[in-house]
Amino acid sequence: MSSKRKEKDSKKPKDKSLKKPYHIKRADLDLDDYQLQQEQKSFSLLFSRGVQALVRSRQFYAYLVLQAVAAWFRLGQVFLCVGFLWMMYANTRKFRNEGEKSSWSVFNEGFEAIEGSTDMEAVEREIRSRGLI
Repeated sequence: MSSKRKEKDSKKPKDKSLKKPYHIKRADLDLDDYQLQQEQKSFSLLFSRGVQALVRSRQFYAYLVLQAVAAWFRLGQVFLCVGFLWMMYANTRKFRNEGEKSSWSVFNEGFEAIEGSTDMEAVEREIRSRGLI
């Protein structure tokens, strides 16, 4: 039966003017930019950029020297913790534009929350409206 079906299908004339619903021509694609974007996201490229940034960083060399001095005085672990705190401070501080709110309401003027954040009053109102309390 399957051989008869194949014969019927092969006898039907195929209309080449009909295109698939999502037909995309190769010329319409911008593959060079896509490939460049994918290459820029590769782990090896990102890793090599990170290593190059460390090699060019004066802060990193200063940290290594100070870490060696701290290790000489047997304070290496303490200085390592201080170094981690410094890295967190140096890499997360960002100056906000005028009028821009922080996502942490305690840093905003008057402890004002950003739009869409949940505050305890809203949670309490919702719980009370459902009759859970």
